[in-house]
Amino acid sequence: MLFGEERQAIVLPNRASSLARPWREDVVTMSTQLRRVQIRQMEEKLRPWRSLTKTPPPRGWVRTIREALGMTVPQLAHRLRVTRQAVADLEHREAQGRATIVALEAAAKAMNCDLVYAIVPKQELSALLEEQAKRRASSQISKIAHTMRLEAQNVADEETQRLIDDSAASLLLGNPRKLWATSERQPKPLSHRD
Repeated sequence: MLFGEERQAIVLPNRASSLARPWREDVVTMSTQLRRVQIRQMEEKLRPWRSLTKTPPPRGWVRTIREALGMTVPQLAHRLRVTRQAVADLEHREAQGRATIVALEAAAKAMNCDLVYAIVPKQELSALLEEQAKRRASSQISKIAHTMRLEAQNVADEETQRLIDDSAASLLLGNPRKLWATSERQPKPLSHRD
């Protein structure tokens, strides 16, 4: 439950529904409003991250910063209280994208640096949610439209699109977990390459 998920409804002025701003509905629950505020706040936190270069140096950050500081492998090893080979292994693993966050954090601390870690969406969170709602609604409506075609009850393309838009708007107002519901297939395990 999100802060008690209060189900009190707020009546807003009548406006046309829009997926770009899904909160423009006649009735919006407090939990939906709270979720929108949280998304806007997260967007503010993510904004500076979007402009950063997302490609690490080819030889990895640990080696790049260590060399920029003029620190040798034995010196970093001494500060980490590990062997020179352990530092070389860490730098090699990082360059291959296989270093652990714990190891990178220790190396950063030993060089008087901070490890900064973030998952940054490729677009705004609200846009991701809107796209997912459209995909989910389209999938649901397509199944219904197919069944109706089989029964010789065709629905006009414009009407189908309106149903998709309405269903997507409804999904955005509801429980966000329903946007990501999947079939009963077993999930694929994450690997170190995912």
